[in-house]
Amino acid sequence: MTSFEDILATVDWTRMAVPQSDGYDTRMTLLLATHGRSPLRPAPYRRRSVDGEVAFCDGEVAIRAASGGGPFSRNIIPAPPNHPHLPIGATLLARWPAAYAHFKQLIDTVYPYSDVSQAKLGPLAFGSSSHAFEHDFGSVLVTVDDPLGLAQALIHEMAHQKLRALGVSLEVADRLITNPPDQQFDSPIRKDRTRPMTAVFHAQHSFIYVTALDLYMLDAEADEEQRDRILMLLARNVPRMQAGYDEVARNITTDAAGGLFMESFMRWSLDVLERGQAALDASGYAST
Repeated sequence: MTSFEDILATVDWTRMAVPQSDGYDTRMTLLLATHGRSPLRPAPYRRRSVDGEVAFCDGEVAIRAASGGGPFSRNIIPAPPNHPHLPIGATLLARWPAAYAHFKQLIDTVYPYSDVSQAKLGPLAFGSSSHAFEHDFGSVLVTVDDPLGLAQALIHEMAHQKLRALGVSLEVADRLITNPPDQQFDSPIRKDRTRPMTAVFHAQHSFIYVTALDLYMLDAEADEEQRDRILMLLARNVPRMQAGYDEVARNITTDAAGGLFMESFMRWSLDVLERGQAALDASGYAST
């Protein structure tokens, strides 16, 4: 029987940071998830069947009824599994084919919610709240009121789950990142306090995926109003990710595998940021 250590020894870390067109990083992430465990995920991952549930993403991901407000505020309530924005969000996610394939294999369950304040806005709803628990690999919780925000939330939480399977939790890492937890740094997202490098990198990793998706959505979008909404998203994300890139580049320390992973991730990040800024400049849209 193949052990977790045997699998870990075969990982090509230069191919794990960016969704691969041949699915290499997906296969290896799943092998690590199904053979590994962590203090917050004591049992190896086992994919749940759709089992007659409402499904999307080509019928491969179940949409299961949410329970209560989950980790969200009182203004966020369960949404019906057949909410019409879910297939729209999947279609938007599919504009990045490699990441869409990645999502369908790493995520087996989506729990839908609705933000009451956003739902009231109808077509003007903007953004999404989301969460994914480390102990429940393969699932994500998202609000569905804005299809663009929903697509972003799906890729955002998948990126968190992927990084956890690779050995990096929010507060501590088994591999890749070696900064001690008591070292604190500026997060590109959370501005209320400094955070350990593992948390800073989780934010950077997940939102680079989001920013890359923004570009794929923009490239495939013909409707000018929708393009403007996507450019608003890019204008928000590009400067945050540039600041996060600089913070990570200055301060992260890694093991040997992490050095290989990080070189690939940072090179991809620069490409995403340069293309994002070029799209904003071409449109005359100022980043915020």
